[in-house]
Amino acid sequence: MAAPTCWIGVAAAAHVRTGREQGFVMFAHGKHSAVEQLRPGDAFAYYSPTETLGGKDAVRRFTAIGVIADSAPEPSSMMGGEVEAWSRRARYLDAQEADIYLLLPQLGFVTDQSHWGMYFRKSLFKTSAADFSLIAEAMGVGQFFQLGDQQ
Repeated sequence: MAAPTCWIGVAAAAHVRTGREQGFVMFAHGKHSAVEQLRPGDAFAYYSPTETLGGKDAVRRFTAIGVIADSAPEPSSMMGGEVEAWSRRARYLDAQEADIYLLLPQLGFVTDQSHWGMYFRKSLFKTSAADFSLIAEAMGVGQFFQLGDQQ
């Protein structure tokens, strides 16, 4: 069996809470191509720059973490049926939020700390098992993820 891929999704904290409450993940504003990349068993963590989409209400924390469930991408309607969005079922862990500023010096993908925000401009990106493990530890669920050295 292939090792799980580790992902970081970027979304407003309010959107992350909705996904957590309803047991799904969605990335890139519901694009099918985003959720299609993830496979059952993959690990994900959400980073939330703000509380609301486009808001100035800074959060700058990892706000949720979990594992993709054994299901295919599912379509759903948003905005009163005007927009079709895609999601995947997910199992979220009972984790605490983790401040990005405490993790920045340790995250291997952040090679320029003076411009760290640019690394989170993508809606979804892969990260190393080492970086994911740091995030999981900071969120209090490191014991759940025994990822080894895979990418």
